[in-house]
Amino acid sequence: MILEVDFGNTRLKWRILDSVTLACIDRGAVLQILGLLPALHAKGYYRFVFCRVCSVRGCADNAQLSAVIKDGFGLNTVYARSFKQLAGVISGYMQPEKLGVDRWLAIVASYQQTKGASVVIDCGTAITVDFVTQSGRHLGGNIAPGLQLLSSMLKTGTQLMRDITEPKAVDNQQVGVSTETAVAEGVRSMFVGFIREQLNVARARLGDSFSVICTGGDSALVRSFFDDAIVDEDLVFIGLAIACPYREEEMK
Repeated sequence: MILEVDFGNTRLKWRILDSVTLACIDRGAVLQILGLLPALHAKGYYRFVFCRVCSVRGCADNAQLSAVIKDGFGLNTVYARSFKQLAGVISGYMQPEKLGVDRWLAIVASYQQTKGASVVIDCGTAITVDFVTQSGRHLGGNIAPGLQLLSSMLKTGTQLMRDITEPKAVDNQQVGVSTETAVAEGVRSMFVGFIREQLNVARARLGDSFSVICTGGDSALVRSFFDDAIVDEDLVFIGLAIACPYREEEMK
């Protein structure tokens, strides 16, 4: 079996693939590195032939993750990196290695699926939007705080959200009837406004024909006002497999 890890800002997501068919057979997530082995062992996973990782974390966190995987499974960990060119995609960054590897993998995976112009949206801790042309040239992208981050900014930066006891509204009024719902609607509006502006940028840079591909926990919100958006929770993992392929003969 193959272990895949997406080490993000807030969670460590994992998938298990069959090493022969490469089909996904299980998945999960933990909040801390030390929670990975117990989570895998609890499901009966004790042996893997290969481990690949997409990590946006620093060297210390990556070293700890590598040590945990080495101690637990006897494997050296292969980390994806951002490059100037991969699988028909050319990075738009002046310093390609500075492009977040999760964004790079999502861009590569998106182009492999669409083979055309696309807008790649990752709705996680941050919202990242990247633009790719019909020929596979990455034009660059934009980044904004995600829904949870926007909410936490208000909680930590103002008195507004402290000690709230008002109930949430259950209907979609678009206008808050309590402090909590007013903040929730304001954050939602900022999210939607940002995405709509990015789609306007896409029309100006890519023309009227492009795909919108979303990944991340809040992707459904994009789908709610852009019906043609494709939601793929495994976009980063798909790109990870392209960047770090498993070759059985190399493992022997």
